[in-house]
Amino acid sequence: MLIELDPPIQKFRREVIETFEQLRRPEWLSLDPESPEYLAHGKAMDRALIERGWYALHWPKEYGGGGTPDTFLRHAVLRELEGYFRVPSFGGHGRYIVGPALVEFGTPEQKERYLPKIARGETVICLGFTEPDAGSDLAAMNLRAERQGQDYIANGSKLYITYGHYATHMFLAARTQPGSTRHNGVSLFLVDMKSPGIRVSHLPCLTGHMVTEVHFDNVRIPGDTLLGEPNRGFYHMTTALNFERSGLDWPAEYMGQLEDVAQYARDNGLWERSAIREAVGRLAASLEAWRMICWRVVMLQSKGEVPSWEASMAQLFRKDFNPQFGRLLLEVLGPQALVERGESRSPLAGRVEWYLRESFNNHGQGGRFVTRNVIARRGLDMPKS
Repeated sequence: MLIELDPPIQKFRREVIETFEQLRRPEWLSLDPESPEYLAHGKAMDRALIERGWYALHWPKEYGGGGTPDTFLRHAVLRELEGYFRVPSFGGHGRYIVGPALVEFGTPEQKERYLPKIARGETVICLGFTEPDAGSDLAAMNLRAERQGQDYIANGSKLYITYGHYATHMFLAARTQPGSTRHNGVSLFLVDMKSPGIRVSHLPCLTGHMVTEVHFDNVRIPGDTLLGEPNRGFYHMTTALNFERSGLDWPAEYMGQLEDVAQYARDNGLWERSAIREAVGRLAASLEAWRMICWRVVMLQSKGEVPSWEASMAQLFRKDFNPQFGRLLLEVLGPQALVERGESRSPLAGRVEWYLRESFNNHGQGGRFVTRNVIARRGLDMPKS
């Protein structure tokens, strides 16, 4: 597969590269991702993208998007380069998932209320999907939202919520029709995180990121925050998730880090070892294959199609690549790969240790076996058994 971008897209790509080279800071790679300094960098970069009209480039023009026929491809190029330069951001769920979902099935009033604030970076949204007893299997969620007049009363908990400790709103999936089948009876809401009855507990992760458990105790949710059709939220939710699943930033980010590791090996006399050169070359080839799958998802989306199993293929590549990359880091850097950020002897700004821990992250967004089952059933038309 050969990707050939039209001259205007190539020109835009060069402009983005020049911009990121001017704006990037070396501390991006050395700061703790939950530190106030890192989050401040994320806010600053979001503002820089907003000022240039790039933050919501893939949205329709009337909601703050680019407004040209090739904006979807421009957004894909931008996102890939954000990954390669490892640009920090202050929470992208509103930009990548909820914003497009509002455009797709929100009411005119909801679009007017939420989209401008998301496009300006004022509204930060977390995804309220997973639960203590419903991780990879989202259809097993139990949080209830019972109808009371025009509103809903929510009770239950959501677990492993990214951005939950500073989000202004939650994109909440809740059961609104008890007794229905697993994939029915779910509705989606945009809930204000300051609503009475919401309590947030912090849960630090192995990777150093902070997630949260969000508890709902008789939380009143206004009926006009219901997004899409009532009791059809599971299908809206899968569509919304597919909006952001091209995942172009991930192989690009790993390629940037792989180049750093290869340069470290050259600078420290390790490049003469054929095993290391072979491992770097093998992983570079895997990253290019992963990138091509991501671009295939982009091409489908640019034609108005909603990728399903194709997006799962991109997810599977990430899950399979993580442990391979971790092994390479240990082979090249040895025990030094375990030195954390902030230590004077920490190689490559301490980012290596983070990637080593990230190599264990193969369970998110469905896990490897769930992802393989999705590809088998939806892509290869195989039976459940």
